Amino acid sequence: MVKVCHLTSVHPRYDARIYYKECKSLQEVGFEVTLIVADGLGNEFKEGIQILDVGKRKNKLKRFFFGTRDVYKKAISLNADIYHFHDPELIWFGVLLRKKNAKVIYDIHEDYYKQIFLKKEIIFPIRWTIAKSYKLLEVLLFHFYSALIVPQPSMISAYRRLNKNLELICNFVSIKPINKIEQIYPYPYIYHGGGLSKERGLLNMINSMEFVKTDIILIIAGSISNILLNEVKNLKGWERVKYVGLLSHEESMSYYANSEMGLILYNNVGQYYLSYSIKLFEYMRYGKPVIMPDFGEWVKFNAKNNCGINVNVNNPMSVAKQIDMLMEKNEVKEHLGNNGKQSIEKEYNWPSEAKKLVNLYNNLIETNLSSNRKSNENL
Repeated sequence: MVKVCHLTSVHPRYDARIYYKECKSLQEVGFEVTLIVADGLGNEFKEGIQILDVGKRKNKLKRFFFGTRDVYKKAISLNADIYHFHDPELIWFGVLLRKKNAKVIYDIHEDYYKQIFLKKEIIFPIRWTIAKSYKLLEVLLFHFYSALIVPQPSMISAYRRLNKNLELICNFVSIKPINKIEQIYPYPYIYHGGGLSKERGLLNMINSMEFVKTDIILIIAGSISNILLNEVKNLKGWERVKYVGLLSHEESMSYYANSEMGLILYNNVGQYYLSYSIKLFEYMRYGKPVIMPDFGEWVKFNAKNNCGINVNVNNPMSVAKQIDMLMEKNEVKEHLGNNGKQSIEKEYNWPSEAKKLVNLYNNLIETNLSSNRKSNENL
């Protein structure tokens, strides 16, 4: 059996892309899958996947310098055939794993060069230096890897120059039958789960709720800094917001299923002009119309799929007007939601991406076998 190992020093063990999509898809077709994490929750064997925990470091610097080393040491002890890592802080260790004659895949979840510039907690000169240094590392190191994976079509051209063996594997969603999920709250709500930040539109959403006239609240879930949480609690729109903290994958899906609509109000910074968001596809999967930005790829995506409404994310009164319209015109809400659901069933579904992932793995294994055969012939 081919042994594969996924590595992350940052993401949670049940990350939607890493665990629920990639690891489970590989395990289901016969690969022996191990996932190495650094969350401090201990080792676990779940659904045929071995999860190994190297422990959680107390702060980001210790995680960067020591947590990554712990992940690497655990990885080499497994002697896997394919290593698949998910964090930019592991790129050096990806090269070291490659030198041990294993196949190594780097799954580039985001355009990190652009995202580094959004980290306002780092003063600009240092932020600029880190971003430029990371870009240089991409150029120097990416050709060492056996393959690269990107989740956005717009990322293909930039990264194919660095490694010709590149695969687009999008964050599409499952099309398996959905079990009936009971309503969590007895009153209407909009649900938004995931990382909560100003760049991801947190203030835009809360400010919009101030002007909503219909009977609906906003429920938000995910990680948020204490400083930002205290800041948004002072906004007038917070009276119509409920923060439920961190949720499990199953709990989050329940909220999606019972939400009245989707709300994505990202600011036009970094890579947030790109439309292939997990959140977008989750809303569509459950037949929810999506209020989304009126810039970048969001406009073209909605023109193609007619699954929501494009809005000026910085105009809270305009956003609120669209929320009220969807609440008042149920036929419009259902029409847009059904369009989105049909698009998921026809095009934006995970089985199509899982097939590409498995093919990539099989090709890497076949390449390795061919190399071994040639080596034996030369003996």
